[in-house]
Amino acid sequence: MNAATLSLVFLIIFGVTVMFCEGRIGGATERCLCQETNLQKRVKPVFVEKFEVFSPSASCSYTDIIITLKNGRKFCLDPNGKQGQWILSGQELKEKAKMPTGKRPRGKKQKKKKQQH
Repeated sequence: MNAATLSLVFLIIFGVTVMFCEGRIGGATERCLCQETNLQKRVKPVFVEKFEVFSPSASCSYTDIIITLKNGRKFCLDPNGKQGQWILSGQELKEKAKMPTGKRPRGKKQKKKKQQH
């Protein structure tokens, strides 16, 4: 086999492999933690032990909110529902608080010299 034929065979195999790749975003084979059909709309805050927010990623294009109850049960909360939006807005505020404000650090003040005439 010459180099041109070998390169052509390699490109065909590579192209077929890419076409059948299962990890496409938005495809039917996304690996999200929550399924859109099993989302809870509300939860009584008294029963909640903790919640986790998973932002969209390469394996899932949706935001997942997983609620852990005090009895150990876990389930998914609808991020488009009222409680889901409330949790997401709280997360945004928390992340903004961690970011630096852009102010210069305090240090010694430099005195301006008066110009003499």
